[in-house]
Amino acid sequence: MASLGSKEKPVIVKVTSEKMAKKVAKICNDYGFQFIAGFESVEDLTDMKSAIKEKSAPKNIYDLYSCGSGLKYKFCCMKKEIALDL
Repeated sequence: MASLGSKEKPVIVKVTSEKMAKKVAKICNDYGFQFIAGFESVEDLTDMKSAIKEKSAPKNIYDLYSCGSGLKYKFCCMKKEIALDL
């Protein structure tokens, strides 16, 4: 199965400005994601956030996670939405 951000399943984002499109492009390129960006009146970065989360998740969701909470990934960061500093 193709992962989000691959050639078969690119990340799809909606941005409101060219400045934001450049920021999104840099993030996607840094992570090696294939992406499609479109200009819309409302931003939607859900796919990109999901792809980043998927790529940074441990192979075993029951492993302790490095966020410092002392909890396993499944019970801590798996349920949290990631924040991007854009």
